[in-house]
Amino acid sequence: MTLKEIYAKVKKEPKPDTPAAAFIKELAQVTKRSELAVRRWLGDGDSTCVPDALTRDVIARHFNTTAEELFPSAETKTA
Repeated sequence: MTLKEIYAKVKKEPKPDTPAAAFIKELAQVTKRSELAVRRWLGDGDSTCVPDALTRDVIARHFNTTAEELFPSAETKTA
């Protein structure tokens, strides 16, 4: 097998996820939402997109914390 053939074979293999991509996939699986929805929640800090209260609770339980700690401004946005 030539070097070029080995490279072509390796190039076709799936690429490992970055830590950020793995985090987004994990949240999508835990919340049963799309990766796009998770990306919207993460936003740029000024985003008004937050998950609903039930989803916030699911995420908080997953990370063993409170929804208020993870989403401090969510209560004021939904009130």
